[in-house]
Amino acid sequence: MLTLKEVRIADVAKRAGVSAGTVSNALNGRPGVSAQQADRIRLIAREMGYPLPEDREDSRKNCIRLLIFKSHGLVVMDTQFFAELFEGIQEGCKEAGMELVVTNIHKGREENYLERIAAVKEERCAGILLLGTEMEREDLKLFTPCNSPLVVMDNLFFEEDVHSIVMNNFEAGRMAAEHLVMAGHKRMGCITGSAVLNNMSERQKGFFAALKAHGITMEEDDCYAVTPTMEGARRDLLHQTRGKTLPTAFFAANDIIAMGAMMAFREKGIRVPEDVSIIGMDDLDLCLVTSPQLTTIHVHRKEMGRSAVRMLLHSASPARKGCYLKSQLSVALRERGSVKHMEQKE
Repeated sequence: MLTLKEVRIADVAKRAGVSAGTVSNALNGRPGVSAQQADRIRLIAREMGYPLPEDREDSRKNCIRLLIFKSHGLVVMDTQFFAELFEGIQEGCKEAGMELVVTNIHKGREENYLERIAAVKEERCAGILLLGTEMEREDLKLFTPCNSPLVVMDNLFFEEDVHSIVMNNFEAGRMAAEHLVMAGHKRMGCITGSAVLNNMSERQKGFFAALKAHGITMEEDDCYAVTPTMEGARRDLLHQTRGKTLPTAFFAANDIIAMGAMMAFREKGIRVPEDVSIIGMDDLDLCLVTSPQLTTIHVHRKEMGRSAVRMLLHSASPARKGCYLKSQLSVALRERGSVKHMEQKE
């Protein structure tokens, strides 16, 4: 017989001669499985040592699971942004007297990621905090229905039936555009990531909307999509801007991309901010060691983590089923030296 740690939902499905989805439905009392079939599957699961939902409920009622989901891993990395977000989650769990369990799932590298998601969906705990930075709509669907309360972090999923919390990305883009317009810039561009991310798309929307409000139209050629790493942004921009006359200012989708852009500009002999101004997003500590220091949009990372825990415990309860909370944290401009005011003399 398989030991408890070795037993997976796929093992139960194989023994019972049914699909993993049928096992999940049977164990959790969902429709689509006859009572006789469900009793048989539950008996097999118990014999094999697979924990039934009611067996796990007491042991997990004081547990919050943080599920770090990676689609490609180009953005969700060991950076200050995610370190402080996770620190805020830890602080929130400690304040609430909750145990924090961390699970990593990498869609791009794990063949059994669907099986691992299925196991998470089945457990009954105080709640699941799902890092959705790299998630698209189809990825989110893999987590529903879920037995435990669920809150998605760092991706709003405005049109989906899920609780979510994120920084106000639209406002961040609007704020960046307003600052550049007030500094006297007329031709502006943006640098975003080549990987599809809802957060970056919202920042662009806010940026474009603010420019339009001021009667400024951004040329399509002035929007660059780069690999969302520092070296990737540097390399891609060196190639993509070859032989081009650049705008006087850029809004970069995050600080990492902005720093890669500054490296590329330096290699091309383009001065920041004398020739090209740039604004980043996130307000990482690295912004203070660039030359010049990077103007950026500040994000309350720790507060997002603490707020996500509070939302999970107080707003995402089953009693509120059908009512979903979408929370956006405010952002703030941090003006430093990477933006030139056009009336300034060089």
